[in-house]
Amino acid sequence: MDKFDEGLRCQDVHAGLRNVNPNSGVLVPLAGTQMIGMAASVAALVRGLDVVSDAQALRAVAAEQLDVSPYAFDNVIRSLADLEFIQGVVYESDRVVRFTETVPFYDDLYGRLGEAWREKQPTDLEEQMVIAVDRLAESPVPVEELASRAGLDSTDLPRLIEIGAQSQLIKTIEVSGGLVAYSPFFGFENPALLAELIRDHGPAQIADAFAAVVGEQGLPVESANKVLIDAVGRGLILAPAVELPGGTLQPFATLPYSLDSTLLRSRKPVLEKALAVVACLRCGQHFGGYNNLSAAGLINVIDKLLDPNRGYLNPRGEHERQYRLMHRSGLIAFGPDLRHGGTWVTPRFIDTTDNREALGIARDLLSQGQQIEGRGGGDEARKILELGAPYTAPMQTLNRMKNKPNIDDKSWQAVIDKALGRGAR
Repeated sequence: MDKFDEGLRCQDVHAGLRNVNPNSGVLVPLAGTQMIGMAASVAALVRGLDVVSDAQALRAVAAEQLDVSPYAFDNVIRSLADLEFIQGVVYESDRVVRFTETVPFYDDLYGRLGEAWREKQPTDLEEQMVIAVDRLAESPVPVEELASRAGLDSTDLPRLIEIGAQSQLIKTIEVSGGLVAYSPFFGFENPALLAELIRDHGPAQIADAFAAVVGEQGLPVESANKVLIDAVGRGLILAPAVELPGGTLQPFATLPYSLDSTLLRSRKPVLEKALAVVACLRCGQHFGGYNNLSAAGLINVIDKLLDPNRGYLNPRGEHERQYRLMHRSGLIAFGPDLRHGGTWVTPRFIDTTDNREALGIARDLLSQGQQIEGRGGGDEARKILELGAPYTAPMQTLNRMKNKPNIDDKSWQAVIDKALGRGAR
Protein backbone atom coordinates (compact mmCIF):
# COMPACT_ATOMS: atom_id res chain seq x y z
CA MET A 1 0.00 0.00 0.00
CA ASP A 2 1.14 3.54 -0.65
CA LYS A 3 1.08 6.23 2.03
CA PHE A 4 -2.06 7.87 0.61
CA ASP A 5 -4.06 4.63 0.93
CA GLU A 6 -2.72 4.04 4.43
CA GLY A 7 -3.78 7.51 5.58
CA LEU A 8 -7.21 7.11 3.98
CA ARG A 9 -7.79 3.70 5.56
CA CYS A 10 -6.74 4.98 8.99
CA GLN A 11 -9.71 7.33 8.80
CA ASP A 12 -11.92 4.44 7.67
CA VAL A 13 -10.71 2.28 10.57
CA HIS A 14 -11.59 5.09 12.98
CA ALA A 15 -15.07 5.26 11.39
CA GLY A 16 -15.53 1.58 12.23
CA LEU A 17 -14.01 1.75 15.70
CA ARG A 18 -16.61 4.38 16.57
CA ASN A 19 -18.98 1.39 16.78
CA VAL A 20 -16.90 -0.21 19.55
CA ASN A 21 -17.34 0.60 23.25
CA PRO A 22 -14.68 3.28 23.92
CA ASN A 23 -13.66 1.40 27.09
CA SER A 24 -13.12 -1.88 25.24
CA GLY A 25 -9.70 -3.48 25.30
CA VAL A 26 -10.12 -4.13 21.58
CA LEU A 27 -9.09 -0.53 20.94
CA VAL A 28 -5.74 -0.72 22.75
CA PRO A 29 -3.66 -2.37 19.98
CA LEU A 30 -5.29 -0.08 17.41
CA ALA A 31 -4.72 3.17 19.32
CA GLY A 32 -2.14 4.62 16.92
CA THR A 33 -4.32 4.01 13.88
CA GLN A 34 -7.35 5.43 15.66
CA MET A 35 -5.40 8.59 16.56
CA ILE A 36 -4.41 9.15 12.92
CA GLY A 37 -8.04 8.52 11.90
CA MET A 38 -9.24 11.09 14.43
CA ALA A 39 -6.68 13.58 13.12
CA ALA A 40 -7.92 13.00 9.57
CA SER A 41 -11.54 13.57 10.61
CA VAL A 42 -10.79 16.79 12.51
CA ALA A 43 -8.59 18.06 9.68
CA ALA A 44 -11.43 17.51 7.20
CA LEU A 45 -13.86 19.29 9.52
CA VAL A 46 -11.77 22.48 9.83
CA ARG A 47 -10.31 22.57 6.31
CA GLY A 48 -10.99 25.95 4.72
CA LEU A 49 -11.96 27.75 7.94
CA ASP A 50 -8.62 29.65 8.15
CA VAL A 51 -9.03 30.63 11.83
CA VAL A 52 -10.60 28.47 14.52
CA SER A 53 -11.26 31.00 17.26
CA ASP A 54 -13.09 28.69 19.70
CA ALA A 55 -11.25 25.40 19.93
CA GLN A 56 -13.34 24.29 22.92
CA ALA A 57 -16.49 24.52 20.83
CA LEU A 58 -14.65 22.45 18.22
CA ARG A 59 -13.81 19.92 20.94
CA ALA A 60 -17.52 19.49 21.67
CA VAL A 61 -18.44 19.20 17.97
CA ALA A 62 -15.65 16.67 17.35
CA ALA A 63 -16.87 14.57 20.28
CA GLU A 64 -20.54 14.65 19.22
CA GLN A 65 -20.13 14.41 15.46
CA LEU A 66 -16.87 12.46 14.98
CA ASP A 67 -16.54 10.46 18.23
CA VAL A 68 -13.21 12.12 18.94
CA SER A 69 -12.90 11.69 22.69
CA PRO A 70 -12.53 14.99 24.57
CA TYR A 71 -9.58 13.35 26.33
CA ALA A 72 -7.91 12.66 22.95
CA PHE A 73 -8.67 16.07 21.45
CA ASP A 74 -5.51 17.84 22.65
CA ASN A 75 -3.35 15.00 21.31
CA VAL A 76 -5.17 15.22 17.99
CA ILE A 77 -4.44 18.94 17.83
CA ARG A 78 -0.77 18.29 18.65
CA SER A 79 -0.62 15.69 15.89
CA LEU A 80 -2.08 18.16 13.40
CA ALA A 81 0.39 20.82 14.55
CA ASP A 82 3.30 18.38 14.14
CA LEU A 83 2.12 17.76 10.58
CA GLU A 84 1.88 21.55 10.07
CA PHE A 85 -1.79 21.23 9.22
CA ILE A 86 -2.48 23.87 11.86
CA GLN A 87 -0.38 26.80 13.03
CA GLY A 88 -0.26 29.29 15.91
CA VAL A 89 -1.92 27.10 18.51
CA VAL A 90 -2.79 29.19 21.59
CA TYR A 91 -3.19 27.54 24.99
CA GLU A 92 -4.79 28.80 28.18
CA SER A 93 -4.31 26.66 31.30
CA ASP A 94 -3.12 23.79 29.09
CA ARG A 95 -6.30 23.94 27.00
CA VAL A 96 -6.28 24.70 23.29
CA VAL A 97 -8.29 27.87 22.70
CA ARG A 98 -7.58 28.84 19.07
CA PHE A 99 -5.40 28.13 16.05
CA THR A 100 -5.05 28.76 12.32
CA GLU A 101 -5.66 25.88 9.95
CA THR A 102 -3.52 25.19 6.88
CA VAL A 103 -4.96 21.78 6.01
CA PRO A 104 -3.92 20.77 2.49
CA PHE A 105 -6.10 19.28 -0.22
CA TYR A 106 -7.03 15.64 0.29
CA ASP A 107 -4.40 14.20 -2.07
CA ASP A 108 -1.66 15.62 0.16
CA LEU A 109 -3.62 15.27 3.41
CA TYR A 110 -3.90 11.48 3.32
CA GLY A 111 -0.37 10.97 2.03
CA ARG A 112 1.11 12.91 4.92
CA LEU A 113 -1.17 11.16 7.42
CA GLY A 114 0.05 7.85 6.01
CA GLU A 115 3.63 8.95 6.67
CA ALA A 116 2.72 9.92 10.24
CA TRP A 117 1.07 6.52 10.76
CA ARG A 118 4.23 4.77 9.59
CA GLU A 119 6.36 6.89 11.91
CA LYS A 120 4.24 5.68 14.84
CA GLN A 121 5.45 2.15 14.03
CA PRO A 122 2.03 0.49 13.86
CA THR A 123 1.53 -2.91 15.45
CA ASP A 124 1.13 -6.01 13.31
CA LEU A 125 -2.58 -5.95 14.04
CA GLU A 126 -2.86 -2.31 12.93
CA GLU A 127 -1.03 -3.02 9.69
CA GLN A 128 -3.16 -6.03 8.93
CA MET A 129 -6.41 -4.23 9.72
CA VAL A 130 -5.52 -1.36 7.38
CA ILE A 131 -4.49 -3.81 4.63
CA ALA A 132 -7.64 -5.91 5.10
CA VAL A 133 -10.01 -2.93 4.93
CA ASP A 134 -8.25 -1.64 1.81
CA ARG A 135 -8.35 -5.03 0.07
CA LEU A 136 -11.97 -5.75 0.97
CA ALA A 137 -13.04 -2.26 -0.14
CA GLU A 138 -11.84 -3.29 -3.59
CA SER A 139 -13.97 -6.44 -3.80
CA PRO A 140 -15.29 -9.31 -1.66
CA VAL A 141 -12.87 -12.20 -1.01
CA PRO A 142 -13.55 -15.77 0.17
CA VAL A 143 -12.48 -15.93 3.81
CA GLU A 144 -10.28 -18.96 3.16
CA GLU A 145 -8.37 -16.96 0.51
CA LEU A 146 -8.19 -13.62 2.34
CA ALA A 147 -4.80 -14.18 3.99
CA SER A 148 -3.07 -15.20 0.76
CA ARG A 149 -4.74 -12.56 -1.43
CA ALA A 150 -4.13 -9.67 0.96
CA GLY A 151 -0.75 -10.79 2.27
CA LEU A 152 -2.03 -11.28 5.83
CA ASP A 153 -0.77 -13.59 8.57
CA SER A 154 -3.21 -16.51 8.54
CA THR A 155 -2.69 -17.11 12.28
CA ASP A 156 -4.01 -13.61 13.04
CA LEU A 157 -6.95 -13.85 10.66
CA PRO A 158 -9.56 -15.11 13.20
CA ARG A 159 -8.78 -12.17 15.52
CA LEU A 160 -8.88 -9.76 12.60
CA ILE A 161 -12.29 -11.09 11.52
CA GLU A 162 -13.57 -10.85 15.11
CA ILE A 163 -12.49 -7.22 15.56
CA GLY A 164 -13.74 -6.42 12.06
CA ALA A 165 -17.15 -7.84 12.97
CA GLN A 166 -17.36 -5.81 16.21
CA SER A 167 -16.45 -2.60 14.39
CA GLN A 168 -18.47 -3.43 11.23
CA LEU A 169 -15.27 -2.97 9.19
CA ILE A 170 -15.39 -6.56 7.96
CA LYS A 171 -18.69 -8.22 7.07
CA THR A 172 -19.21 -11.84 6.05
CA ILE A 173 -21.89 -13.62 4.08
CA GLU A 174 -22.46 -17.33 3.47
CA VAL A 175 -22.84 -18.29 -0.19
CA SER A 176 -22.68 -21.63 -1.98
CA GLY A 177 -18.89 -21.53 -2.22
CA GLY A 178 -18.45 -20.82 1.48
CA LEU A 179 -17.97 -17.75 3.68
CA VAL A 180 -17.14 -14.50 1.85
CA ALA A 181 -15.68 -11.39 3.53
CA TYR A 182 -16.17 -7.81 2.36
CA SER A 183 -15.94 -4.28 3.71
CA PRO A 184 -18.89 -1.88 3.73
CA PHE A 185 -16.53 0.48 1.93
CA PHE A 186 -16.91 -1.79 -1.13
CA GLY A 187 -20.53 -0.70 -1.44
CA PHE A 188 -19.82 2.86 -0.28
CA GLU A 189 -17.06 3.40 -2.85
CA ASN A 190 -18.63 1.50 -5.76
CA PRO A 191 -22.33 2.41 -5.83
CA ALA A 192 -22.52 2.35 -9.64
CA LEU A 193 -21.01 -1.13 -9.79
CA LEU A 194 -23.27 -2.37 -7.00
CA ALA A 195 -26.38 -0.95 -8.70
CA GLU A 196 -25.32 -2.64 -11.95
CA LEU A 197 -24.79 -6.00 -10.24
CA ILE A 198 -28.14 -5.75 -8.47
CA ARG A 199 -29.91 -4.81 -11.69
CA ASP A 200 -28.32 -7.57 -13.77
CA HIS A 201 -27.99 -10.41 -11.25
CA GLY A 202 -30.18 -9.72 -8.22
CA PRO A 203 -33.67 -11.13 -7.66
CA ALA A 204 -36.56 -8.87 -8.57
CA GLN A 205 -37.34 -7.75 -4.99
CA ILE A 206 -33.78 -6.47 -4.48
CA ALA A 207 -33.58 -4.90 -7.93
CA ASP A 208 -36.87 -3.07 -7.35
CA ALA A 209 -35.71 -1.76 -3.95
CA PHE A 210 -32.46 -0.42 -5.38
CA ALA A 211 -34.28 1.13 -8.35
CA ALA A 212 -36.46 3.03 -5.90
CA VAL A 213 -33.34 4.52 -4.25
CA VAL A 214 -31.96 5.52 -7.64
CA GLY A 215 -35.26 7.31 -8.26
CA GLU A 216 -35.20 9.19 -4.93
CA GLN A 217 -31.83 9.76 -3.31
CA GLY A 218 -32.33 9.91 0.43
CA LEU A 219 -35.27 7.50 0.29
CA PRO A 220 -36.63 6.85 3.81
CA VAL A 221 -36.01 3.23 4.78
CA GLU A 222 -39.40 2.18 6.13
CA SER A 223 -39.81 -0.74 8.53
CA ALA A 224 -41.91 -2.61 5.97
CA ASN A 225 -39.10 -2.63 3.40
CA LYS A 226 -37.05 -5.56 4.64
CA VAL A 227 -34.85 -5.53 1.54
CA LEU A 228 -33.50 -2.04 2.17
CA ILE A 229 -33.21 -2.66 5.91
CA ASP A 230 -31.19 -5.76 5.10
CA ALA A 231 -29.00 -3.91 2.58
CA VAL A 232 -28.25 -1.18 5.12
CA GLY A 233 -27.50 -3.72 7.86
CA ARG A 234 -25.15 -5.60 5.55
CA GLY A 235 -23.30 -2.42 4.66
CA LEU A 236 -24.20 -2.64 0.98
CA ILE A 237 -25.88 0.74 0.73
CA LEU A 238 -25.12 4.18 2.16
CA ALA A 239 -27.72 5.27 4.69
CA PRO A 240 -27.12 8.31 6.87
CA ALA A 241 -29.81 8.51 9.54
CA VAL A 242 -31.63 11.02 11.69
CA GLU A 243 -33.07 10.23 15.11
CA LEU A 244 -36.76 11.15 15.21
CA PRO A 245 -38.26 12.88 18.29
CA GLY A 246 -39.55 9.54 19.62
CA GLY A 247 -36.04 8.06 19.57
CA THR A 248 -36.54 5.97 16.42
CA LEU A 249 -33.58 5.83 14.04
CA GLN A 250 -34.70 6.82 10.54
CA PRO A 251 -32.20 5.89 7.81
CA PHE A 252 -32.24 7.53 4.36
CA ALA A 253 -30.87 5.27 1.63
CA THR A 254 -28.58 6.74 -1.04
CA LEU A 255 -26.82 5.36 -4.11
CA PRO A 256 -24.69 8.31 -5.31
CA TYR A 257 -23.73 6.47 -8.50
CA SER A 258 -23.38 9.57 -10.69
CA LEU A 259 -20.76 11.38 -8.59
CA ASP A 260 -17.11 11.97 -9.31
CA SER A 261 -15.36 8.79 -8.15
CA THR A 262 -12.93 10.77 -5.95
CA LEU A 263 -15.88 11.84 -3.78
CA LEU A 264 -16.58 8.19 -3.06
CA ARG A 265 -13.06 7.49 -1.88
CA SER A 266 -10.42 10.17 -1.38
CA ARG A 267 -12.87 13.03 -0.69
CA LYS A 268 -15.40 11.16 1.42
CA PRO A 269 -15.53 13.91 4.08
CA VAL A 270 -17.14 16.21 1.49
CA LEU A 271 -19.65 13.52 0.52
CA GLU A 272 -20.49 12.82 4.18
CA LYS A 273 -21.38 16.49 4.69
CA ALA A 274 -23.61 16.33 1.61
CA LEU A 275 -25.33 13.18 2.88
CA ALA A 276 -25.96 14.85 6.23
CA VAL A 277 -27.80 17.63 4.40
CA VAL A 278 -29.78 15.12 2.29
CA ALA A 279 -30.84 13.15 5.37
CA CYS A 280 -31.84 16.30 7.23
CA LEU A 281 -33.88 17.68 4.34
CA ARG A 282 -35.63 14.39 3.65
CA CYS A 283 -36.40 14.08 7.36
CA GLY A 284 -38.02 17.50 7.32
CA GLN A 285 -39.95 16.58 4.18
CA HIS A 286 -41.28 13.20 5.33
CA PHE A 287 -41.34 13.41 9.12
CA GLY A 288 -41.53 17.08 10.03
CA GLY A 289 -45.22 17.57 9.31
CA TYR A 290 -44.64 19.61 6.15
CA ASN A 291 -45.23 16.97 3.47
CA ASN A 292 -47.03 19.44 1.22
CA LEU A 293 -43.74 21.14 0.34
CA SER A 294 -42.74 20.67 -3.28
CA ALA A 295 -39.44 19.15 -4.39
CA ALA A 296 -38.36 22.68 -5.20
CA GLY A 297 -38.86 23.59 -1.53
CA LEU A 298 -36.01 21.28 -0.56
CA ILE A 299 -33.70 22.93 -3.04
CA ASN A 300 -34.63 26.42 -1.90
CA VAL A 301 -32.98 25.79 1.47
CA ILE A 302 -29.68 25.06 -0.24
CA ASP A 303 -30.05 27.91 -2.73
CA LYS A 304 -30.48 30.45 0.04
CA LEU A 305 -27.30 29.33 1.75
CA LEU A 306 -25.30 29.22 -1.49
CA ASP A 307 -26.53 32.62 -2.66
CA PRO A 308 -23.40 34.86 -2.56
CA ASN A 309 -25.65 37.88 -1.91
CA ARG A 310 -27.33 36.22 1.06
CA GLY A 311 -25.79 33.15 2.68
CA TYR A 312 -27.86 33.36 5.85
CA LEU A 313 -31.36 32.87 7.22
CA ASN A 314 -33.25 35.46 9.21
CA PRO A 315 -32.89 34.98 12.97
CA ARG A 316 -35.50 33.08 14.92
CA GLY A 317 -35.64 31.88 18.50
CA GLU A 318 -35.55 28.19 17.60
CA HIS A 319 -32.66 28.32 15.11
CA GLU A 320 -30.03 26.89 17.45
CA ARG A 321 -32.10 23.71 17.68
CA GLN A 322 -33.32 23.71 14.11
CA TYR A 323 -29.90 23.92 12.48
CA ARG A 324 -27.90 21.91 14.97
CA LEU A 325 -27.06 19.20 12.43
CA MET A 326 -25.60 21.57 9.87
CA HIS A 327 -23.79 23.47 12.61
CA ARG A 328 -22.15 20.26 13.86
CA SER A 329 -21.16 19.36 10.31
CA GLY A 330 -19.28 22.63 9.99
CA LEU A 331 -21.63 23.99 7.33
CA ILE A 332 -23.22 26.79 9.35
CA ALA A 333 -22.05 29.21 12.03
CA PHE A 334 -24.39 30.92 14.46
CA GLY A 335 -23.87 34.66 14.10
CA PRO A 336 -25.36 37.41 16.27
CA ASP A 337 -28.94 38.58 15.83
CA LEU A 338 -29.31 40.98 12.90
CA ARG A 339 -31.90 42.97 14.81
CA HIS A 340 -30.73 45.74 17.09
CA GLY A 341 -30.81 44.44 20.65
CA GLY A 342 -31.94 40.97 19.52
CA THR A 343 -30.81 37.82 21.31
CA TRP A 344 -31.43 35.16 18.67
CA VAL A 345 -28.80 33.60 16.43
CA THR A 346 -28.44 34.09 12.67
CA PRO A 347 -27.49 30.86 10.82
CA ARG A 348 -24.77 31.80 8.34
CA PHE A 349 -23.25 29.56 5.71
CA ILE A 350 -19.52 28.92 6.26
CA ASP A 351 -18.36 29.57 2.73
CA THR A 352 -15.46 27.17 2.15
CA THR A 353 -14.66 25.19 -0.96
CA ASP A 354 -15.64 21.91 0.72
CA ASN A 355 -18.90 23.29 2.15
CA ARG A 356 -19.94 24.85 -1.14
CA GLU A 357 -19.23 21.59 -2.94
CA ALA A 358 -21.09 19.58 -0.28
CA LEU A 359 -24.23 21.69 -0.62
CA GLY A 360 -23.95 21.47 -4.41
CA ILE A 361 -23.75 17.67 -4.20
CA ALA A 362 -26.75 17.56 -1.88
CA ARG A 363 -28.65 19.76 -4.32
CA ASP A 364 -27.80 17.45 -7.24
CA LEU A 365 -28.77 14.31 -5.33
CA LEU A 366 -32.09 15.77 -4.26
CA SER A 367 -32.97 17.18 -7.67
CA GLN A 368 -31.89 14.19 -9.74
CA GLY A 369 -34.47 13.71 -12.44
CA GLN A 370 -36.59 16.57 -11.16
CA GLN A 371 -37.44 19.94 -12.67
CA ILE A 372 -36.56 22.61 -10.12
CA GLU A 373 -38.44 25.86 -10.48
CA GLY A 374 -38.97 28.99 -8.43
CA ARG A 375 -37.74 30.08 -5.04
CA GLY A 376 -39.53 29.79 -1.72
CA GLY A 377 -39.77 32.22 1.13
CA GLY A 378 -37.84 32.29 4.39
CA ASP A 379 -40.55 30.41 6.29
CA GLU A 380 -40.42 27.55 3.80
CA ALA A 381 -36.66 27.27 4.20
CA ARG A 382 -37.00 27.40 7.98
CA LYS A 383 -39.59 24.61 8.22
CA ILE A 384 -37.50 22.06 6.36
CA LEU A 385 -34.79 21.68 8.97
CA GLU A 386 -36.64 22.33 12.16
CA LEU A 387 -36.44 18.87 13.69
CA GLY A 388 -32.87 19.56 14.87
CA ALA A 389 -32.48 15.83 15.57
CA PRO A 390 -29.26 13.85 16.11
CA TYR A 391 -27.53 12.66 12.93
CA THR A 392 -25.89 9.26 12.43
CA ALA A 393 -23.19 8.69 9.80
CA PRO A 394 -23.54 5.68 7.44
CA MET A 395 -21.06 3.42 9.31
CA GLN A 396 -22.88 4.05 12.58
CA THR A 397 -26.29 3.50 10.96
CA LEU A 398 -25.00 0.14 9.74
CA ASN A 399 -24.05 -0.84 13.29
CA ARG A 400 -27.42 0.18 14.75
CA MET A 401 -29.27 -1.74 12.01
CA LYS A 402 -27.25 -4.96 12.29
CA ASN A 403 -29.89 -6.88 14.27
CA LYS A 404 -32.89 -5.81 12.19
CA PRO A 405 -34.94 -8.42 10.27
CA ASN A 406 -33.07 -9.54 7.18
CA ILE A 407 -33.55 -11.62 4.10
CA ASP A 408 -31.79 -14.89 3.40
CA ASP A 409 -28.12 -14.91 2.39
CA LYS A 410 -29.08 -16.86 -0.74
CA SER A 411 -30.95 -13.82 -2.06
CA TRP A 412 -27.60 -12.04 -2.36
CA GLN A 413 -25.64 -15.04 -3.65
CA ALA A 414 -25.61 -14.20 -7.37
CA VAL A 415 -24.70 -10.58 -6.65
CA ILE A 416 -21.82 -11.51 -4.33
CA ASP A 417 -20.59 -14.15 -6.76
CA LYS A 418 -20.43 -11.55 -9.53
CA ALA A 419 -18.82 -8.99 -7.19
CA LEU A 420 -15.86 -11.27 -6.43
CA GLY A 421 -12.94 -9.68 -8.21
CA ARG A 422 -15.05 -6.83 -9.63
CA GLY A 423 -13.63 -3.98 -7.52
CA ALA A 424 -13.14 -0.42 -8.79
CA ARG A 425 -9.34 -0.50 -8.80
